[in-house]
Amino acid sequence: MTSYRADTEPVQLTMQVAAKIRGLIVDQALLPGRKIHQVDLSEELGVSRSPLREALRVLEAEGLVSHRANRGYVVVRLGEDDLAQVYQMRGLFEAELLRTIVRPDSRVLAIVEHADARMNEAIGRLDIDDYLRWNREFHFAIFDLSTLRQFKLGVQRLWRVSEVHSSSLLSNLSEAKEEIRVDHRSIIDALTAFDVDRLMAVNDSHRLAGLG
Repeated sequence: MTSYRADTEPVQLTMQVAAKIRGLIVDQALLPGRKIHQVDLSEELGVSRSPLREALRVLEAEGLVSHRANRGYVVVRLGEDDLAQVYQMRGLFEAELLRTIVRPDSRVLAIVEHADARMNEAIGRLDIDDYLRWNREFHFAIFDLSTLRQFKLGVQRLWRVSEVHSSSLLSNLSEAKEEIRVDHRSIIDALTAFDVDRLMAVNDSHRLAGLG
């Protein structure tokens, strides 16, 4: 048991720190193109430099930060062409995942419905952080019906990059809430009926609108 904890706790801490930094990027507390001051950030997050460095390496692999000579880590700034490529790649990966899902049972449908309800509650509070969390839970509960593990890992990385962009598009959730609600209900209906073609079509238009 001691050996297990010694091996896993540093990894868990690294992922927790990475999640916190990712949240700061999504919230635009860390702006694109800006240098990340590790001393200040470690104090703000209440962690030592070691897990912070490991967390930054995780985020570098996700494409959210980059390491530059003589500057250290900076938040990645993506141009319109880069973002278009991210969304195009997401479309290819997500289509393959949805094409290969198995029919959901009542447990999975309940998870999807729960995530959708919590997401709508977040929209009601205009809580972008909670919206992003439950929107992600909603979609990945469906993606998890596919056994294509490498595609899911690819979508997870691309999703995190596009979420930074989505958070700025969704700065006023009240304007987008009806479109989001309608899209999600259509996705749930298609999933329940196991209409994969319809599911793929709605998911595609939802993503291209920057809503998921």
